[in-house]
Amino acid sequence: MKWQVIPNQVVNCCLWDDEFVFYNKFSGDTHLLGSMATRILMELRQSPSNVLSLTAMLAPCRQVKMVTDEEFSFQIEHFLNELNTLGLIEFS
Repeated sequence: MKWQVIPNQVVNCCLWDDEFVFYNKFSGDTHLLGSMATRILMELRQSPSNVLSLTAMLAPCRQVKMVTDEEFSFQIEHFLNELNTLGLIEFS
C-alpha cells in the first residue's frame, strides 16, 4: 500500500519560523506542520511511497539519532495518518 498526495491537490506552503503553513485547496483549511511532516509531504509530492521506503529515505533526517528503525517507522506512520486526517494525502 502506498501513500500519495491527493490528486489535483496543490501543495502550497510558506515557511514560518521552524514550521510550514500548508493550504488545502479542497477544504480551504490551512495547516501548520513541523519539519518531518513537511519532508514526508514533499517526498509524497514527488511520487507515491510506502512506510518502509519513507523510513529509509528520511532516516538521515531523524531528530533523535538513538531512535530505532522500528520506532522511526512508527513515527512516520503516525505522521502519514495525521496528513491523511488533514486531507492532504491518501492511499493509492
